[in-house]
Amino acid sequence: MPPRFETARFHVESGPDSLFIRIRHIMREPIRLKAHGAHAAQRLQQRGAPLEELTCFDLESWELVSAEVRTDTGKWVKSTWRVRADARDWWVVIGLGNALVTVIDVDPWRRGRGQNIVTGGPLYAHVESVNADLMRGA
Repeated sequence: MPPRFETARFHVESGPDSLFIRIRHIMREPIRLKAHGAHAAQRLQQRGAPLEELTCFDLESWELVSAEVRTDTGKWVKSTWRVRADARDWWVVIGLGNALVTVIDVDPWRRGRGQNIVTGGPLYAHVESVNADLMRGA
């Protein structure tokens, strides 16, 4: 089934700053992630992931890596976070509604700066503007 909308990925090191400020603002309170989806449950099991640690989100101990936004609205839909658990580094992808989307066991050096990261242009400016406006209303 094709996605309902197109998304683009941004990295925390290359911005836009307003997007990452907004994500941290929204995720500022510790929460229990919901790992109810079939894909998330399958990945947790396949990868031997520590469910308890990877569903206890806390901004103080998790590092924001990247975010995906809708290209039409410029609003955040998923974010990827790095956390150390069970003596391994994990990327945990969190969707809207505090849903755990997937988990990936990663090497400590991996930073997520791939070719698909948007670093400038009209979409970048749109996302910066939308999220700056949303933060003014926060």
